[in-house]
Amino acid sequence: MLTPILKTRTLAGLVLAYLLCALILSVGLGFQNPEPAGVEMLYSHWAFSWLQAYPQLIGWVCLGVLVLMAVLSRIRPGETKPNFGSANITMILIICVAATQFEAVFSKPHTLVGSTISMTMFLLLSSTYKKEKVLSELFHVGLLLGLSSLFVGQSIMFLVPIVFSLLVLRSGNWKEWAVLFLGVIMCAVFMMLFCIWSDAPLLEFKRVIQSAWGGFFGQARLNAGHLVLLLALIAAIAGLFKSLTIGTVNERNLTLVNLTWIIGVVLMVVLLGLGWQEGLILAAFPLAVSVTKTIEGIERWWLADLLLLLILTAPFARNLWQL
Repeated sequence: MLTPILKTRTLAGLVLAYLLCALILSVGLGFQNPEPAGVEMLYSHWAFSWLQAYPQLIGWVCLGVLVLMAVLSRIRPGETKPNFGSANITMILIICVAATQFEAVFSKPHTLVGSTISMTMFLLLSSTYKKEKVLSELFHVGLLLGLSSLFVGQSIMFLVPIVFSLLVLRSGNWKEWAVLFLGVIMCAVFMMLFCIWSDAPLLEFKRVIQSAWGGFFGQARLNAGHLVLLLALIAAIAGLFKSLTIGTVNERNLTLVNLTWIIGVVLMVVLLGLGWQEGLILAAFPLAVSVTKTIEGIERWWLADLLLLLILTAPFARNLWQL
């Protein structure tokens, strides 16, 4: 009866969701390696170089950003409310994805920040569906795109799913496209104004761009938890296929947007050299939404519970072995 409780908008479902997230994080932190491999490369990042003097704070910063990401994932704007599924289940699945790769998550706060910004951008863009005046929202989408790329440089590839999403969600006019790109340009202008205080502003701006371009931090190891997460990937594909074939028009449109967001992350990994574990973090929200829809679409509650429980074992299975 786990899934039926989580699906309901009751205090019991809310409390249960937060308790499960707290349990997963607590157990994961108990097995966490205090010195993640490759963490020294974090100190070159423009936004987190100050952590070199306080390395003990890295884990706390990552934990704080991860909790913020989980809480923000509960937002359901406009038409997305029925199509994104239960906020409780989505939040739990995001924590499961993160907890399966603690070493990567807890040494890369910039990736978590980039993922949180990208998720906010995704939700804001989805909120424009069927709205008449959205110039302000699209301007902020552009700002968020630029800001996300300043934390994880490869995030600029999100421009591809954003353009596709506008074609799907909006009838489109030149003003909407103009304010979108104006937002991206203004983010660069704001960063240049920030760099002007340095002795060499152009070199400082170049350092910001270069340090944001993420790469492999140490060796990305496959563990047993990742194999369990393959179930989530299969479930996500099943959910996407069902929504695209027999879903309503609204559901198909928002599912296409969700799918292109995942494809955008895949392109970052394949074409732009982003580490696959970082890609998994960036794709955590759209993947969680797809799996949530699959779980909610299962008619027999015990089958839905079984799938959810299997995914919940991924953070614990990661401690069994690593390749």
